[in-house]
Amino acid sequence: MLNAEINEIGQFIPLHYHYQMLSDASRMTAFKSAIEKIVTPKHRVAELGSGTGVLSSFAAKKGAQVWSVEFNPALVSASRRFISENGLSHKVHISQGDATNWLPPEPVDLVICEMLHSALLREKQLHVVSAFRDAHLARFGVAPRILPNATLLGVQPVNQCYDFNGYFAPVPLFQSPYYTAEDCSPCSDPVVYKVIDYDNAHVETFEAEVAFQFKNDSNVNALRFITKSLLTMDAYTGQTIDWHSQYLILPLCKAFEMKAGQEMRVKFKYRPGEPIETLNNAIVIETAEQKQDKDKFSMIA
Repeated sequence: MLNAEINEIGQFIPLHYHYQMLSDASRMTAFKSAIEKIVTPKHRVAELGSGTGVLSSFAAKKGAQVWSVEFNPALVSASRRFISENGLSHKVHISQGDATNWLPPEPVDLVICEMLHSALLREKQLHVVSAFRDAHLARFGVAPRILPNATLLGVQPVNQCYDFNGYFAPVPLFQSPYYTAEDCSPCSDPVVYKVIDYDNAHVETFEAEVAFQFKNDSNVNALRFITKSLLTMDAYTGQTIDWHSQYLILPLCKAFEMKAGQEMRVKFKYRPGEPIETLNNAIVIETAEQKQDKDKFSMIA
């Protein structure tokens, strides 16, 4: 595999990028809470794409035996050192390899995989989880529980400020889902366009056609893509532990002046793991005004 391809699929994230993930309190708290809720000392756990080993450590601290796989050799060395320094080498075994074709030596009860890029782009969460699940079932005769359980993908029309010190530059950008962005205003409610159930999902094309109704006059110049992962759910209470990936804001080819009561239809399709540009280039917007223009042109013709 070429280095460019490795970087594109998100399996070769350098160590210095992991500081942001380790210091992301929302991410760390959600995964730690979910793992601690599920894992018991009797469990055997696998982590796919283990990075620094922090999620494996949460499972090991609950007494589970853990097997982890990481593609980046430098991260394998670093995580083995971190695991040793945390006194967990007897519980966590880290292998170097491609998570899409790796299996632990024994069947596991739980699989942890956090390759969750916004909109499930770039990283190979769905590829890795579905490949492991199917291979585990074929070899051991049982499918393990997956963490996260599911991912919900949504989209929302917004007005995003693209003025940077007087310079207009409509670029793709990321926003925290846990803080209100003062430079980004929602124009309509979000719509869920895909639900991924990791117990059953396989790699497929995500094809969406959604409609938005506007309650107020709005200037729509971008779409906000929302990625919410359900890490675990209590079967008795229905309570869930969730985590939101960063919002992805993609600029539209032009701004659309929408009046109250009007409808906008948004179409796009992409495959999970593809570059952000693939989704951005696939977006098609249709408004009532555009449809009227098409009808007038057809009549003239």
